[in-house]
Amino acid sequence: MTKPDVEHAAGAGAGAVPEKPQNPLKTVLIALLALACGFLTMNFHHILKTTHIHLSLSHHHKASAFCAFTGCQMEDPAVAAAAAAKAAADKLAAEQLANTTKAMTARVCGSPAIDGYAHVVPKCLEDSPTAQWWNAYYAGGGKQGDLVVHIEKQADYDGLAVFWGINNKKNSVEECAAHCLKHLPNTVDGPFKALPCNAFAYCPDEVCFEPDAHHHTKGDCWLKFTEGPAWPEVNMRGEFPPDFRQRHPTAPKASQWQSGVLLPPGVVLTNGTWGPRYKW
Repeated sequence: MTKPDVEHAAGAGAGAVPEKPQNPLKTVLIALLALACGFLTMNFHHILKTTHIHLSLSHHHKASAFCAFTGCQMEDPAVAAAAAAKAAADKLAAEQLANTTKAMTARVCGSPAIDGYAHVVPKCLEDSPTAQWWNAYYAGGGKQGDLVVHIEKQADYDGLAVFWGINNKKNSVEECAAHCLKHLPNTVDGPFKALPCNAFAYCPDEVCFEPDAHHHTKGDCWLKFTEGPAWPEVNMRGEFPPDFRQRHPTAPKASQWQSGVLLPPGVVLTNGTWGPRYKW
């Protein structure tokens, strides 16, 4: 081999970089990292859920420790849920009672006695909020006998007769109220047969004064319908004022009648208002 050939061969050998052998430890580390990444990717949701549980438990333990230190009490989730359900139920009950009270005080057809009952239109009364409440009450399975009886002595409440009172004899105002509790619409013929009984008037004396054309005697029990029974129109109450005695010289000192109404549970009976008959 000539000298130039030797130099060329040496130069060629000097330019090539020999490959270094792979480090076994590095290979193992890369494989482990790949496995770890795969594990994390496949179990990411589970890890997050587990972390949340641990954080929640940590918070609970911290809160428990704080309450143990300060003397406060931890709120049981079941108790909190029950309290929330009760609050929602109470709110609904309050709204229902407010709507019922509104129906029990509404008067849209006017005062029946304003012209001696000449203008009364049964259809108006049947469509009134009071009558419609009773219809919905019956349709929902409500019982007439479950209504609450309110009685006032020495008072006469106005209303339209759904059961004629003369000769409908009872031994007490309580018996009269019991008859009203049993009376249902469309069981007795008459212009107001479709209306429920929600008011009553009872005569406890041998003769009871009333400024009308009828003769009222002991035991008479009138079953009536009135709009707004929680705000009744009162014909007479307590002792008669001087102007009433002047108009009716033969009247007794005070009203003899005993009256009352039936109301849904929770509805409060108000003092009512004077009806037109108070001025008769």
